[in-house]
Amino acid sequence: MAKIAFWVIFGMCCAIVTCEYPELEKCPGEGPRYRDYMCNHDRTHRVCAQLVDNSDGKCQELSWSDKKQTFWQITGQEQWNWKTKVCSEPNPGDSWCICMWATAGLIDKVGCENVHINCAATDVPYLLGAEKDGGWNLDKARKCIKEKCPEPETKEEEKTKEEPLNL
Repeated sequence: MAKIAFWVIFGMCCAIVTCEYPELEKCPGEGPRYRDYMCNHDRTHRVCAQLVDNSDGKCQELSWSDKKQTFWQITGQEQWNWKTKVCSEPNPGDSWCICMWATAGLIDKVGCENVHINCAATDVPYLLGAEKDGGWNLDKARKCIKEKCPEPETKEEEKTKEEPLNL
């Protein structure tokens, strides 16, 4: 019974947190593992990170640090570099769904200013509601995501800005 109550309350909290953000977009470049190219299918791959510059079809790795290191160099994944998959069909783009813990590690290593996030395709509400992932504390990741992906204004806030005060 306690489990059911937990999931009901958890679901209600998630609904409250997610209502301000627009509908999640597909992550351009994400492979077919999720079939719809969205970063919202498991507990960890919730961040759509831009890994390459694919403008004009050049598919070049982006620098993620002052030392001009790429995502793959920083994360020690050079031997598995999948940039050609990011830039190719069936969902050609420049990004990939990465783990929240990997995002936290990248922020620790290179700073928030050097992390490339596609906010529209990142499950921001989920990340903001998560405390830990893969043993990593997500405090810095949540702070960085709040900076890079600010919560959209509500209709009421927009209306308040447009209407002058009648004193």
